[in-house]
This record gives sequence, C-alpha cells and structure tokens, in this order.
Amino acid sequence: MAMRLLLIDHGRCDARESRARRVRDELGRAGTTVALCGPTLVPRLADTDDGMFGIHLHDIAAASHRFLDAVRDGSAGALLAAVPALSPRLLGSVRETARQLIAEAVDATDPDAVFVMHAGILADLAVETGVPVAVHVDPADLDAASAQRAMRKIVVRALGSSEVLVAADDAVAGRLREGWVEADAATPVESWPLDDACAGRIAAACRLAIDRRRG
Repeated sequence: MAMRLLLIDHGRCDARESRARRVRDELGRAGTTVALCGPTLVPRLADTDDGMFGIHLHDIAAASHRFLDAVRDGSAGALLAAVPALSPRLLGSVRETARQLIAEAVDATDPDAVFVMHAGILADLAVETGVPVAVHVDPADLDAASAQRAMRKIVVRALGSSEVLVAADDAVAGRLREGWVEADAATPVESWPLDDACAGRIAAACRLAIDRRRG
C-alpha cells in the first residue's frame, strides 16, 4: 500500500538542488507521495512546487545577526547551531511560526508518517502533530542541542516521543543511549546515513513508525 509522507528538513527546502528535494523525488519514483516542509527564503513558497510548505524565517531572523546569517546560509547545520543562542522570546517566535506551517502541511496532506531529517526544534513540533514520527540524528544535531539546556530538553523530549530513531552511524546510536533516550527504551534505533541511497530506508523507517503506532 502506497504511503503519504511529510519530509521535514532544517535546511532550506526551496533550494532546487537540496538534499530534501532529491530524497523526495526518489521516494516519489518509488510510488510514495511526499510533501516537503522546511525553512525558505521565499514567503509562502508562492513560486515553487505544489507539495512544498515553507517556513519563512527571514523577517523573524532580522532580530538576530547570527540567526539571520544562518537563515541566509540555508544549511541545516547553520540553523541548528544558531538556534541554541536565541533569546527565549525569539526562540518562541521561531517555534510558533514553524508550528503553524507544520500543522498546515499535516492538515493539507494527511500523511501516514513524518520523517524529520535532523534532531532539532522541528522534530519536537513534528511530534506535536500526533502523526507517527521517525527522526534521523546526526552527531552535529546532538552537539548543537547540548549547547543550551532548554534546547537539549526540547530535543530529548522529541526523541523520546518519536516512534523510530535513526542514527547517522553506530557512534551516534551509542550517544543516544547515553543521556538522550532512556537506556531501556523500546524505541528502535537504526544506524544509516542520509545519503543518495537513503530513500528506501526512509520509507522502511516510516512503515515501522506506523506499525509501532498501531501496536
């Protein structure tokens, strides 16, 4: 049975050659319907493809030079590194903007599962939607979240509430069991990178997330 997935990245989703777009297209060729959500520099993605839900952070980011630079950079790494340094007020604005767009994406596409390509603030918001969630975790994600206690708490909550966790490698899988998720947690932790051959693995992780939710 074909799935409907929502793919969430912390990097720009309106960039034509983005990793998220490549993965979306590969999943689509395999028969999976995929919507894409992530930061964008184009308000409301008016000039881009259907099935794209952009989180426009440029205006909010103007309140912080570092965050504005990260948004303009467009990479997930830059955004994740900048977020822990935000003031509580600015972080709240970012989260509320992202929350609205992720909720809109879920309402519009009714996905069977959500796959989040990094363990960051958008993973926490994906869990809030109530849809089964699988999260990919890179070592840089954990490093960034460790920089600020409140951010670590957000990421720990997201990881603990996700149906499936995917570590970038075995070392990250080990770190997850050392303070990020409960050592005896039943949540499956797989290990594989987000590379050009990951589309099939993403689909399988999402099927597992759906099965775990169904019990």
